[in-house]
Amino acid sequence: MIDLKGALAALEGDRELLQDCLVLLMEDLPLRFEEMRACLAAADLNQVGRIAHTVKGSVAVVGAVSLKKAAIDLEAACEKGQVLEARERFADLWRQWEELCRFLNEENFI
Repeated sequence: MIDLKGALAALEGDRELLQDCLVLLMEDLPLRFEEMRACLAAADLNQVGRIAHTVKGSVAVVGAVSLKKAAIDLEAACEKGQVLEARERFADLWRQWEELCRFLNEENFI
């Protein structure tokens, strides 16, 4: 679920910083998802794509590989103007987020 080795390498081995980043992610991403839901309802793919791009960068820092891939796929659908595809990719992103949350809680990361 998380590439711990890669995340620690990116953060120069600082486990405390990784945990701080995960806490921030847990606080911030639900807000981003709500924004994306509203924008998808309005078919505002430009804004959804921008938010997906931000999410991609945020989750990359903590090594959340599956979540990053889902954000990349959502961003690509938005760039192509594919509303239905974007909605499906958002559902995938949401599932990956739920899996990450379960993993973090089970592993007591945060």
